[in-house]
Amino acid sequence: MKHKVLIGAIITTLVAFLLYTTNLKRVDNAKLKVVGPTTSNVNKKKKAKEPKVKTLKEPKVNSIEYTNHVKAKSGSNKKLVKIIKKTMGIDDSYQVAVQDLTNSSRYAVVANTQKAHDAKKAMKLFLLIALYEQEQNGKINSRTAIKIKKSDKAKGDKMFQVNMAYGIAYLREGMLKGNKTASNALLRKVGVNNVDSVAKRMGATQTSIAKNFNGDSYGKTTANDLTKTMVGLYQGRVLNRQHASRVLSTIASSRPLPSMVNGISGGVYAIGDDDFATAIVQGNGHAYSVSVWGGNNKNFNKLGKQVNNWFSKRK
Repeated sequence: MKHKVLIGAIITTLVAFLLYTTNLKRVDNAKLKVVGPTTSNVNKKKKAKEPKVKTLKEPKVNSIEYTNHVKAKSGSNKKLVKIIKKTMGIDDSYQVAVQDLTNSSRYAVVANTQKAHDAKKAMKLFLLIALYEQEQNGKINSRTAIKIKKSDKAKGDKMFQVNMAYGIAYLREGMLKGNKTASNALLRKVGVNNVDSVAKRMGATQTSIAKNFNGDSYGKTTANDLTKTMVGLYQGRVLNRQHASRVLSTIASSRPLPSMVNGISGGVYAIGDDDFATAIVQGNGHAYSVSVWGGNNKNFNKLGKQVNNWFSKRK
């Protein structure tokens, strides 16, 4: 009995030893895996994107217009340029264009703004030329009558009635006195495209007329375009001498005259207002055209007199 117990104890011990040895090898061969801390999704915030900074292009210096950036066109008469700059100053925007009608090389174009500006009465010059071109081509005459349409009628106008026909001369007189209904009827008769075409053929490349004269602007132009147009009339461009003379006679009789030519003696053919003015001046052996646009008209009259004095000494 004792032998059986002893043998069982030995067997038990041997099995225990084998199990211990096997577990020991398993531990020695096992790979240690380090598990880092789990990042919580609750506290994890997405990195905010930084806003893109727009790169602004610096404007070209030549494209910016300042009152003190006064420029004269190449070839401009230096003495005339000096007179214009001194008279107009640098406090306000302006354009001045002067052309000797007896000497094409004697001129001055001085400005601190090159773009076309809104105009009122001065724009009627282009409409007048277009009207007389129609007459020259036999499309209208002194007996032509135009019926006023509802679209022509300006608010508050009592001079002209809708569905009534009026003669060209009467409408033209009304237009020069500032009547918008008359201006609209004449513009409709001639056509906006024809007026723009006349302007371009006169050399007024920056000029465009409005569709009607009901607004604050009747179109846009420049002082240089106005002078080119007056020179064109004087030289018989677009219109023959007879019809060009009629245009000049028409504007010479319109009142009031622009302040630019007040006090100037001789033959003065002018049209304009406090914003734009253009004129042909003849007398004492000289003939020239002068046009001006300005943000302030305080120096218009002084300019007209100074330019006239300069030409009077050119005898």
